Amino acid sequence: MFDTLSPDRQDYVSKFRRASDYQRSVLGDAMVHRILRDKLGLDPMHMEIVRNAYGKPFLKDYDNLHFNVSHSGHWIVCAVSSTPVGIDVEKMEAIDMDIAKRYFHKTEFNALLDCDPSVRLSRFFDLWTLKESYIKAVGKGLHLPLDSFALALQGSEWAPVLGENGEAYYFRQYAVEEGYKLSVCGISRHFPKDVQFVTAEEL
Repeated sequence: MFDTLSPDRQDYVSKFRRASDYQRSVLGDAMVHRILRDKLGLDPMHMEIVRNAYGKPFLKDYDNLHFNVSHSGHWIVCAVSSTPVGIDVEKMEAIDMDIAKRYFHKTEFNALLDCDPSVRLSRFFDLWTLKESYIKAVGKGLHLPLDSFALALQGSEWAPVLGENGEAYYFRQYAVEEGYKLSVCGISRHFPKDVQFVTAEEL
């Protein structure tokens, strides 16, 4: 798999000190290559993946194709769309609520404090992955502060967020495994019903 990466990407992943980070990064790239190959019929060796000023990767010369990758624990996930898209997966672990106070919007933090303690950790990672998916869809990553916008529930669904140009960004969450949260954000409100699973061997 390493041989299919561009020279710049090979240099980047080779700098990881932990083998797990290296493996997840290489597998993430392999997943992107497989999807783009299957979708466009492109040879991975001829795909030129570049990055915008904020570090978000995109496929050169294909303005109507967007993708995003995330990994946590033993999950690596990828989203592909004809419009901007972001995805985030996180393994739920015990957290200090000061993290929410520091990074979340005030209304989100107050909502966390008000919710039942038995679901507080789950709701924290709902918010974290949803917000991460949004800033990745927008294409600015952490250059867009997490507390610069607030998420809110409308019934059982998360309300869309308006981007800088007034476009609406919609959200969808998927259950992949107990103890993990997976969220996707995009301009299109039409999300797949289910996640497609592949193994490392299939890549």
